[in-house]
Amino acid sequence: MQKIFDKILFLKDKYQSNIVFDTRLLRQNDIFIGIGDGSKNGGLYYKEALKKGSRLLIINNKTINHEYIIHTKNIQSFIKKFCKYLLSKYKGKVIAITGSVGKTTIKENIYNILSKNNFSVSRSYKNYNNLLGLQFSIMNINLQNKYSIFELGINHPGEMKDLIKTLNPHYCLVTCIENSHIGNFKNFNNLIKNKLDIFNSKNLIKGVLNFRHENMVLSNRINSKISSINVDKIDKKVNKSKNLFKIDYFLNGNKNSIKSDLDGVYIDTAILSSIFLKKIRPLIKFNNYFLRESILESRGKLIIKYYKSKKLNIYDHSYNASPYSLKKQLMIFKQRKLIHKLCIVGSMKELGQDSINQHQKILELLFNLDFFKTVLIGEEFYKHKRSFRNFKFYKTTQDYIKYMRKDFLKSKNIFVMGSRYYKLEGIINNVK
Repeated sequence: MQKIFDKILFLKDKYQSNIVFDTRLLRQNDIFIGIGDGSKNGGLYYKEALKKGSRLLIINNKTINHEYIIHTKNIQSFIKKFCKYLLSKYKGKVIAITGSVGKTTIKENIYNILSKNNFSVSRSYKNYNNLLGLQFSIMNINLQNKYSIFELGINHPGEMKDLIKTLNPHYCLVTCIENSHIGNFKNFNNLIKNKLDIFNSKNLIKGVLNFRHENMVLSNRINSKISSINVDKIDKKVNKSKNLFKIDYFLNGNKNSIKSDLDGVYIDTAILSSIFLKKIRPLIKFNNYFLRESILESRGKLIIKYYKSKKLNIYDHSYNASPYSLKKQLMIFKQRKLIHKLCIVGSMKELGQDSINQHQKILELLFNLDFFKTVLIGEEFYKHKRSFRNFKFYKTTQDYIKYMRKDFLKSKNIFVMGSRYYKLEGIINNVK
């Protein structure tokens, strides 16, 4: 099997090939691995992969013969072994980031600062953070890079152990652990225990935990390699000059200064990125701005659209939401000196038994914020319809799209945020 692995590396080097699982992402000379089985077997798309110019295909269909096709009995086993092989050859340092909020933003922050300090660095693709997403990112790392950064996400007990066993990172960061997205973890303590499995890496050099809650489950997890901080309680001063925020924060009696062009919850994100980077590279220079370059395509960006010749400012946070991040972003939107604010909020998933309580708290906050108009989408909010008659409730995003025209004609500034499950980006895409 090593001969196949070496062939893949040869092709990647010669043609600058990527390894992809989805033919829609395939470019000429890329390497295609057909994952899945049955009707969802990626190997069924071999014709499309060849047509697009794939240089090599790894599939489990022995009936297909082609000079570019390699057959393997077990695709998942092949991927697992190939990832292990790649990491054994990788001589750089591996960084892993997990947490309830801010994983992707901090990953991008760290990537930008390291690269601007002339370090060769790779990062995982978008927010691909489950086991398959991690494997995809590992297979596409540059073996010559000094650092490789990976985002890790879990939905079930035991998943972090599998992720860490696969990756064994040298530096680990937990952005925060919030009493949200409990879902399959039964309770908060169980969620904490599973998140903290990130520190079980056999290669661990330094770990940082941003923990906002006092909990005894931590007592045996903090040691010389792992430091615990609470960014909320760090003494900080924020000064604004035009569109730039200068942030001074004090840690262990030392003053640190960074710059950002986004405020609110992102200031804590910038501080945490800075603290973690200092653990990795104590002498690193922070002469570059945090955050703006860290906002990905569908996250936290201002979109300008025109509806019936009317200009609309859409504050797009449609990718995902937790109680903590949603509260923070709603407060920021309220504080902005804007007129005719339309607030569209989608329900939050994976809150377990606390779902009713958390949605109730968001509704109470929205009531007190008193926007020009508030729209709630999703079954979780819809249950409270009778208690908040001033709001508009819809069970699905598609239900609201049918009636959104009137709201958009009367509004100038629109906030959109909610769980990925409700695909709120469909609202934005229908503004034409």
